[in-house]
Parts: sequence; C-alpha cells; structure tokens
Amino acid sequence: MFIEYNRQDCNLLAKLEKKLKFIELANEISHQNTVLLRTTMGAVAVTEQAIINEAHRRGMIVPGRVRRDESAPVESAAGAYVAYPKKGIHDWIGSVDINSLYPAVIRALNMGPETIIGQIRPVITSAEINRAKHQGNSFATAWEGQFGCWEYQAVMKQDKGTELIIDWEDGSSVRMSAAQLYDLVFDGNRQWMISANGTIFTYEFEGVIPGLLKRWYAERKDMQKRMSECGDNAIEREFWDKRQLVKKINLNSLYGAILNPGCRFFDMRIGQSVTLTGRCITQHMAAKTNEIIAGKYDHVGESVIYGDTDSVYFSAYATLKKEIDSGQIPWAKENIIALYDKIAEEVNGTFTAFMTRAFHCPKTRGDVIRAGRELVASKGLFITKKRYALLYFDKENERVDTAGKEGKVKAMGLDLKRSDTPVFVQDFLSEVLYLVLVGKTETEVLDKIKQFRAEFKSRPGWEKGSPKRANNVTQYHEEEKKKGKANMPGHVRASINWNRCREMYNDKYSMPILDGAKVIVCKLKNNPIGYTSIAYPVDEQRLPEWFKELPFDSDGMEESVLDGKIENLIGVLEWDVRSTESSNTFNKLFKLA
Repeated sequence: MFIEYNRQDCNLLAKLEKKLKFIELANEISHQNTVLLRTTMGAVAVTEQAIINEAHRRGMIVPGRVRRDESAPVESAAGAYVAYPKKGIHDWIGSVDINSLYPAVIRALNMGPETIIGQIRPVITSAEINRAKHQGNSFATAWEGQFGCWEYQAVMKQDKGTELIIDWEDGSSVRMSAAQLYDLVFDGNRQWMISANGTIFTYEFEGVIPGLLKRWYAERKDMQKRMSECGDNAIEREFWDKRQLVKKINLNSLYGAILNPGCRFFDMRIGQSVTLTGRCITQHMAAKTNEIIAGKYDHVGESVIYGDTDSVYFSAYATLKKEIDSGQIPWAKENIIALYDKIAEEVNGTFTAFMTRAFHCPKTRGDVIRAGRELVASKGLFITKKRYALLYFDKENERVDTAGKEGKVKAMGLDLKRSDTPVFVQDFLSEVLYLVLVGKTETEVLDKIKQFRAEFKSRPGWEKGSPKRANNVTQYHEEEKKKGKANMPGHVRASINWNRCREMYNDKYSMPILDGAKVIVCKLKNNPIGYTSIAYPVDEQRLPEWFKELPFDSDGMEESVLDGKIENLIGVLEWDVRSTESSNTFNKLFKLA
C-alpha cells in the first residue's frame, strides 16, 4: 500500500514538473545566483548571494554580517500608498502603471549601504507616529496620507523655522534648518540626492545594488528580445523564456529581501526610502493625470478613482460628459484608447523633471522612472482599498473584446476566488459581478440573486458549508484531553466533532480528519450532544447516513456563506438585496412555536 502511494506521489510530481517546470526553474535560479537548490526556496539568501557576487565581480570586499540584538523589536517600514477609492460604479476607466516601481526607485536614487551620505534624524516623525499610536491608531494608519517623512516635507517647503539634525555616515552630526539643508542638497553643487525618508545618497559612483538591478533589467530585455525572435522554434523559445523569468524573479524579490532583518544588507533607511519615495512618485502620477484631464494638480481630483502602490485608475468620462453628449468629442472605444494613451504619454514625460525637483535626481537617473497605460475598461466597481473589479477591453494595446465578448474581468480582493467560499458560490458571485459590469439593472441583478437563493435552499445541508483547512487537530485534541478544555479555531473544533461522531456511531468506513486536511464546515441547530458545527473531509466520497441526518442550520449557513458575500460584493451599490430573501409566514410561525 505504501509503495503504491509513493508511486502515485512520484507520478503526480512528474506531471506537475512537466506542466509547471518548477524544478527546472529552481535549478536555473540556483546556477545563475550560485546557491544550493534548497536555498532557492526563499528569497533572502538568493538575493544576498547575488549582491555578493556583483560586489566580487567589481573587485570589492563585502563586509561581514552585522550582529543584531535578537531581543530588540524589529522596526516597521512605512508601506506603499493605497488610496481610498471613490466607491461605486464608474464608466470608461483607464489605468497608468509605473514599470517596476521599487527596483526603479532604488536605481534612480542609487540606493545602497555604500552610497548613503547621511540621514535626517527622524525626531518629528517619531513623535508624530507615537502620538498617533497613543490615540489608538495602528502604525499603518499613522502613515495614512503621508508622502514622505515630516522632516523631508519641511525640507521641501524650505522651512527656516524647523531645526533638523543630520547624522553623517562618518559618525558626526550637525544641526541646521530645513531651508539650509535644502540649499545644501539642491543648490550646493554636490552630487547628492535626498529620498522621501530624509536619507541622503551620493551618485558620484554607482552602487552595487542599483548596478545589479540595471544589469538584470538589461539582460531581461535582451532575453525577451531573443525569445521574440525564436519564431516557431519552441525549444529555443522555452530556453529564453526560462532565463528571462529568472531575471524577473530576481528583480521582484530584491526589495523584499533587503528589507528583511535577516539579510546581510538590511538597512531600514533604504527600505523606508524606497516606499516613501515610491509614494511621492505615485502621488505625482495621480495628480498629473488629474491635471491633464480636469486642469487641477490634485492626486484625489475629480478624474482620479483609485490609486494602489504603483498605479492610478482614472476616468475622463464624467469631466467630458457634456462635450461627449453634444457630439463635440467622439466616444467610441478606439477614441477612448487613443485619448488614454495620450494621457499616459503626457504623464510619462513629466517624471524626469519631477525626480529632479523632488529628490535632486540628475536626468540620467530620473529617466528610469517610466509608466505605461495598462487597462482601458468599460466599467469598474470599486468597493474599498484593495477590493475592486474592472471589465476591461484593452490591455497594453491588445484588444480582448473579440469573438463577441465584452472583454475580460479583473477582480482584486473579492470573494470570487477565496478558498473559504464554496466553488458553486464563487461561480454565482462571478455571474453577479459580470451582470453588474455589463450594465444590467438593479432589478435584473436582484432577480438573479433571488433565483440562486431558491437553488441554494434546495441543496442538502452538508453542501452549504464553508471550505477550510484543519491544521493542528491532533495538538488541540490532546490539549483538550489533558486540560479538560482548550481554546481552538471553530473549524478545528468542527473537525474534532466529526472524529468523535465517527467513534460514537462506530463508523469504520468514513475517513478521519487528520492534521492539514481540507474540510467542509457545516453549522448545526440545537442538538442533544451540544455541537454547534461539524466538519467532514473534502475527499470523503460516501457521507454516512448518521451525518446526513444531523440538524443542519441551513439559514445560518445561508447567512454566512451567501448573504455576507453578496453584501461584500455589491453592498456598496445600496441596492435592496434584502428583497431577494423569500419570506414564508407559516415557516416563521412554526419557528416561533
């Protein structure tokens, strides 16, 4: 039996490798970065070795690993800029996206441990963050709406009344006003740049990390070009595709790796310089987009719908509606694509000057910040941060509204693909979202919901449960046996209830729930054994009769599995979803009795 299982596992791994080629990819990463195969399972050690290799290639000696106090709390860096969206449905949306924002920021400001000249001591920033924390706010909330540390903002305002302390890398410190520091960096005839974190970098020479990113980026471009020249040669195309994918992985993982305290090159000043400088660049992109459309340099202006890390979503439709309705401005899909391409092109042309103005970047370095128009969508539904959906018909100048299709749906952060949502509910939510995005009326969408509710109610109770993964079942069970009671996640309790019921009913045929098993958790009505829920293994193909006869709480599961997810999806539209709930007076009276 064990040999059969082993053979089956090997066959599955072979099939996965044939399709996904993960082992081949890991082998390529291992060789290109001179690390062991096992090391490729993480990003930090691979990136660290790549930086060491680049330093050695330049004939440099890499300093030893700095010993850090393990008991000291790990500082957090300010995260990316994520705007609050203008909630609801929007028409004719475009998006502009900055190419590889964080690697580009590192290159533009020449960020590396050896290029740091000094750091503004974050006295004001620390006080503001602590004040926000004392008011009960989180670290992330304290940075809400901030595009740079407070000291950097004072420098950019050339504030003579704000005194700053600059700690130089040679160990000395100096006091000066924010205005004096501005003059020193921007007008002092020095090859210095200042990040939005108040970190001063030199560009007298190219840093190891920026140089490595530059080389990786150039190599990837060359590999992509070679791949496009392969024609019908599938073997050669696959060879270059694998190599360019390795470069992409290296580029995308470097920022996260150097911000990890376990990395030899970890420096909080660099990590926060990247995120805060990225915030400023994204803010400028949004503000400039609004200025081009609505005439006002404002990152939350009337044409801006949403912004997230390295992208801005906008629409010119509301601003130009009067001219569109009168026929002065043609508004076919081709016209919209051309207009949004032009907007993206104009925004793109402003980055070099902005980088000089905001950070004293020379043109040769500021040029690496580039953006491109990504999507053009007919409609979009925006719910909250990180949760939105678009029906787009063009992606990077490739039309997807072909063969009678309206386009493709881009859904972010919604319940459509959440593992705790039953597959048939995921499919239903996808249908509802599509109806909303193609412009169906409230009545039409609610009719669809009402129809699905009837289908949901007709399903057996055990099909209405929520998928979960039961981890540490044995540990919690042993703890409860030892202490008499134990606090545990609800789905683990439900899994233990299944195992106990198997014993109670002397069930020798059904599968037990083991650690890490995928299960379906079902709510129960009041019952003699006092269970509020019970789970069953996903792989159980024959559910026992004792299980099917349990008093399943269908209404409770409908509320959690269906009602909550519908509300999460279209609640922002304020439609009368409650009207889709069927009411039966007789049933209500029966329940009360």
